[in-house]
This record gives sequence, C-alpha cells and structure tokens, in this order.
Amino acid sequence: SNKIQATVKKQLINRFKENIIEGQTYRMSYFSVVPNQGNHRVAEHEFKLVFLNRTTVIPISDDAIPKTCFSFCPFDELLKMTEDYVYLVDVIGLLTSVGEEKEYVKDGKVMKMIVLELSSKELTIRCALFGEYVDEVHRFLGSGYMEHSVVVIQLAKVKFFRDRQVGLQNVMHATRLFFNPNLAEVVDFKN
Repeated sequence: SNKIQATVKKQLINRFKENIIEGQTYRMSYFSVVPNQGNHRVAEHEFKLVFLNRTTVIPISDDAIPKTCFSFCPFDELLKMTEDYVYLVDVIGLLTSVGEEKEYVKDGKVMKMIVLELSSKELTIRCALFGEYVDEVHRFLGSGYMEHSVVVIQLAKVKFFRDRQVGLQNVMHATRLFFNPNLAEVVDFKN
C-alpha cells in the first residue's frame, strides 16, 4: 500500500492513453525519477516517476497489489489546517447537504459548480465540485438519492474558502468520486 506519483507530460499523453487502464498492474521501464514537487502532489513519496518517450509499459498479472488504495485524512486533521496543503487528500463522509448548482464564467468559459457537505463524527466539511464532477453528482442524485449515503472523494485539493473556512475542491481529471462504494473502509465508517 505504498504510493508514488507517476506523471505523463502533455506531449506524451496520446502515446500512453490507450496502453494504461486503471486497475491494471504494469511493469514499467525507462522512466525518470525526480523529486516530488509542485502544488498538487498525489502521494507523499519524496520522489515521482516521469514518463519519457522511451518508457515501456507492459501489463502483468499480479493479485498481490491492491486495486484500490486510499489514504483517508480525518476531518479533524483537515479542519485544523491553517495554510494550503500541497498533497491531495482522500476523504470519506456522510452526504448531509447538496447545494444548488451555480454557474460562473472563468477564462471566458461557463463553469458549473456545486457544493457538497460531508460529515464524520459530528464534524462537517464542504467540498466544491466543478465541471464534469457536477454531472456525476446529478447522476447519483437522479438514481434515487438515499439518506445516509457515504461519499468517498479521492485526490481532492484542500482549499480555503472566502470565509477562511477549510474545505475541499476537485482537481480536474484527477479527483474521483464514489457514492456508496463497496469498500471495507465504508463498512468501517458506517460502524
């Protein structure tokens, strides 16, 4: 259950997009190892892997590697933060409120936004979701939203809202949402 970030630069995405499937196990060769720096780090490992033009990715079967790996950050730790946190976090919480969808213009584009409120052990945290993530929330709500739904948010950015209240925000193409997932951590959370 150790994690390391791997990055594919924009100019190489098309080369690897069809060859890497989430949930599969691979043997990789010929990549660069560099210090893990930047504003949105997905793992707390001191290094990250950077794919090169000559990087090879070969599928292998290995059931010893877990298909999901969460590092849940407790709400009390999140709510104690006083400055930006460079690592993306995973959270699990009870869906207690869904705000109204709003639209705003950013860089000439109309963006959809919705705010969820999650709770855990009498603590609450807000999570602002944008773009395609709003559509995911609507699909879930349209499927028969149930009270006491558990939401898992993977790879969210810790964000300070205008009122200096700490919350979470999605990172486009990185954050993942799970509604009532079939995970051992969800069973533990409910208990």
